[in-house]
Amino acid sequence: MKKSGLSPSALRGILSTMIVLLIVLAGVGFYFAQQWLQEYAVTVSHKVADSTASGTDVQALNKLQDELTSRQDIAEKTTTMFASVQTFQTQAVKDLGVYAAAAGITLSQFNFSESAVAPAGTSGPTTTVTITLASPVSYTKLLKFIKAIEGNLPKMQISGINLSRIEGDSQSVRIEQLVIGVYTR
Repeated sequence: MKKSGLSPSALRGILSTMIVLLIVLAGVGFYFAQQWLQEYAVTVSHKVADSTASGTDVQALNKLQDELTSRQDIAEKTTTMFASVQTFQTQAVKDLGVYAAAAGITLSQFNFSESAVAPAGTSGPTTTVTITLASPVSYTKLLKFIKAIEGNLPKMQISGINLSRIEGDSQSVRIEQLVIGVYTR
């Protein structure tokens, strides 16, 4: 039988080359594995940072929700500060009727009109109502009526009044018209 043509020195050369090749391949494999692990570590650190930020955001949102809940009465009161455009006339007539009855004054006529549009950033009445009172009116009753109007929610404010004195009666005044500004939203 014929022996194969592989001599011990050729076999040693092949094995040495294979070992060097395996070491190089292992080095390249470790290099790429290290690169992949570094990228993965960066991704994980970003996810951890996002989840931490998300956790603090959730805590901040919960805190804000608690504050809103605790201040719900303030929010409800602010909505009553201004009448809605759709219902302000009925609300104003009803409120003024109640205040007039409580003060002992008789109202005879209501006229509603739009005010000039206030410039942005200013807070003025957006609608006016002109009312006519049955004259003569007791001055103290008139003051009680005006105080009730000024303290009203939704907000109303006296913007014009035309008074005249009645000769011989120091307790009563004649009122032709009373102009009231109504704040609407």
